[in-house]
Amino acid sequence: MARIISFTLPAPYPLLNHSIGQSRFALTNMRRSMARSVAAATAGQRLSEPMQRAHVTIERHSVGQPDHDGVVGGAKFLIDCLTTPRLLNVRKPGARQRVRNKRGLGFILDDSPKHITLDIQHVKSRLCDQKTVVTIREVTE
Repeated sequence: MARIISFTLPAPYPLLNHSIGQSRFALTNMRRSMARSVAAATAGQRLSEPMQRAHVTIERHSVGQPDHDGVVGGAKFLIDCLTTPRLLNVRKPGARQRVRNKRGLGFILDDSPKHITLDIQHVKSRLCDQKTVVTIREVTE
């Protein structure tokens, strides 16, 4: 049976234009904030094993009508939160171990096209109804 996870974030995720030109420290804070928001919204829905293939639908409900490329590019931090952290190989002995997607919460294995299909949409809403709705559906062969 295919697993389905759905959650709502209380605010629309930041658009790509908001993150362009930010310092690396500000971008790190944005990534941390997004990971914390997703972790809080998915409390009790964590998976013991990540989905191998998934279809992810993201709806950004906001007042204005942003550009399509800004909506798609801005979802990067949110998508990265859905992936599974992985250790990277370190060739130098004694070097610090690096982790890919270290803020990932383990819903999907990876965000490559082999593991995920995306449907990102903008929904025009009132100021008081702004939010982000995410639905993850497992794809079975």
